[in-house]
Amino acid sequence: MLAPNQDKVNILLVDDQQAKLLAYEVILQSLGENLIRASSGREALAYLLKSDVAVVLIDVSMPELDGFQLAAMIRDHPRFAQTAIIFVSAIHFTDVDRIRGYEMGAVDYVPVPVIPEVLRAKVRVFVDLYRKTRQLERMNDELERRVSERTAELQAAIERQSILAREVDHRAKNALAVVQSIVRLTRAQDVKGYVSAVEGRIQALSRAHSLLSQSRWEGASLEQIVTEELAPYRTADRRQLTVSGPGIVLQPIAAQALALALHELATNAAKHGALATPRGRVSVGWDLMPESLIVSWRELDGPAVEPPTSAGFGTKLINASIEGQLAGNASFDWLADGLHCTLNIPRGSQLEQPGEGGSAEKSSKVNGNRASPQSSKRRVLLVEDESLIAMMMAELLDELGFAVVGPYARLHEALAGAEKHELDAAVLDINLGGELVYPLADRLADRGVPFLFVTGYSSLRLDKAYSDIPVLQKPIERKDLERALTKIGKPYLTPELATQTDASAGP
Repeated sequence: MLAPNQDKVNILLVDDQQAKLLAYEVILQSLGENLIRASSGREALAYLLKSDVAVVLIDVSMPELDGFQLAAMIRDHPRFAQTAIIFVSAIHFTDVDRIRGYEMGAVDYVPVPVIPEVLRAKVRVFVDLYRKTRQLERMNDELERRVSERTAELQAAIERQSILAREVDHRAKNALAVVQSIVRLTRAQDVKGYVSAVEGRIQALSRAHSLLSQSRWEGASLEQIVTEELAPYRTADRRQLTVSGPGIVLQPIAAQALALALHELATNAAKHGALATPRGRVSVGWDLMPESLIVSWRELDGPAVEPPTSAGFGTKLINASIEGQLAGNASFDWLADGLHCTLNIPRGSQLEQPGEGGSAEKSSKVNGNRASPQSSKRRVLLVEDESLIAMMMAELLDELGFAVVGPYARLHEALAGAEKHELDAAVLDINLGGELVYPLADRLADRGVPFLFVTGYSSLRLDKAYSDIPVLQKPIERKDLERALTKIGKPYLTPELATQTDASAGP
């Protein structure tokens, strides 16, 4: 009996005599397979072209196409190269006839008169062989499919691992570059103050990083960031610090920028503002408007304050984080009872992707080195999306005698700035929040402006068009920046830098 899960196979019976075909059907009916009758070789071929067949039972003596000719034609077709062919013959076969039959593709012979048990046994053997062969083919196909899928999964896992390793390396390099920037840019009156300021800023970044790592760098709660940054200043009097606002999740760039800004505000309040006195109070609130996120910092009942005569590093850092990096706006109102600071951040900067708001002019406000039309210094376009790194590099370029155009954090702003200003050179961060800087590099190359690349990726595959462009790895040292600027062409160096470079080169 046929197993329930097995499909019937086709057995083709070929004979020009209907009585013999009927007899074959009766004999083979107990096998439980599909029995198909063909009264001529042509009819048999027509069926074979449309269907798969396990066994072909052929009468040797037929008009038009005899059994030998039909077998040869069947064997010539690639689909039936392995199909079992059994000859039925009413004449005595010599060994020569048998050899000819085997050469034509026969696998067995049945003499006439046909013994039913013998015919059934022979057909059953080849049907079972056909079925097992098909099962092996399906198992082999399934195995190949699984091997292919597993290979693809392994390749994808290796690729993900490679991407993860590159991203970890990139973030580590950027983090080191940020710390380097903090160390270099921080100013203080004495060593103790300097150490305290550096530690505080690094701890602010560390707290933001901890929150981001908990979500696998998918985002951080604004309330948690505010709570973490204010935690060192909380006292038993809960009225001194109040926090309110809706639940908002910030993307990593916005989270780190706000953490630094809040740290600077809190540090300033603890030194000179409301947190410096027991009666002082600080209120931090935020609201999500249709176009932007508004964060308000309000100090009340603190000591009398006056607007500073010049922006300190903390104010510059807040501007760099909010305006330069997030395309937002930071406003400071120095009122009699304390500082009121409002941070206005476009929604695009803190939700799904970096904001498209802001302008090139706004990004350029983060430092005071922007080239003026009357500047006699060589002008260098600076493009860097990490605000602290941008501030540090702007300072380095200023020390080397350049006038900085920018820095710009977004590609469209950098493109606009490049069109607006005459440039002598450019320093370009390759990856601007997932957007490659190559369109700007192409524009500069067309204008004949030399440039160099900056990146946090250790193994970066540059486009072949830029294979000869110097690439600086973050964190960046002054000597490396100086050497790279020298490499892209002395005509673009300031006289001071050219003199320094010539002297250091030796004879």
